[in-house]
Amino acid sequence: MAPRNIARPSTPPPPPEAPPDPAALLEEKSTMLHSLLCYCHGNGPPQQEDAGPVHRNNVFWLASVLAKDVVDLVQICLKQDR
Repeated sequence: MAPRNIARPSTPPPPPEAPPDPAALLEEKSTMLHSLLCYCHGNGPPQQEDAGPVHRNNVFWLASVLAKDVVDLVQICLKQDR
């Protein structure tokens, strides 16, 4: 005869994740944008000179997306403060 299997009591499901805090996202995105732009054209010669035009365009595209995200998050944070 096979041994009986006793199941553990089921645990409650984890609570749904809270949406990310806009202020924390704003800080994260603006830090990413700052680092990216410092890399591209910091205090010395631009670092991406050897990357070629396709990669340079992609980097500037990424910077524009991050800048738009920062602007959108600033608007959300300003609405929350009112």
